[in-house]
Amino acid sequence: MATSQAEWMSVFAESLEPSAAAKRSQARLAARARTVRYYGKEATARIPQVEPEAEYALPLPELKIVAHRRPRLGVVMLIVAALVLLLATGVVCPVLIGTATTGVESAMGRLESKQEELSALASELSAQVAALSAPDRIAEQAAEMGLLPATTVQYLDAAQDVAGTEGDTTAPGR
Repeated sequence: MATSQAEWMSVFAESLEPSAAAKRSQARLAARARTVRYYGKEATARIPQVEPEAEYALPLPELKIVAHRRPRLGVVMLIVAALVLLLATGVVCPVLIGTATTGVESAMGRLESKQEELSALASELSAQVAALSAPDRIAEQAAEMGLLPATTVQYLDAAQDVAGTEGDTTAPGR
């Protein structure tokens, strides 16, 4: 039986297409290989999941030509917030610091003037104390109260053992 090369090629091409049973066996082996690779050898008894043959592609949106872009609200708010922060730190903070400094300086001026007043009052009172404690002034006040200078002065000798009794109104040795 001599077969021509064309017949032999057609028979060979037909034999290259797998039969339905071969396709099922091949799918089962491929599923088992995927599960073994994913889960390990223990998971070979799992039922393989059927994979969809083709995924449907979503249609792309229509393209529009835009002349100019509108600014986004978030970006605009961020820029406004940054400008407000810059204004607050650049203008408002120095004004507040200057006001606080002026308040502290005026309080210090009031305290210094109060200190000068108190120093003057302390000097005045010190002069009054010195004037009132002068010996002439004390003698004058004593004379107005009826106290007179002593006419005789007596001294006790500590070497004498003379002691007065209790309740005695006169000094011993008089």
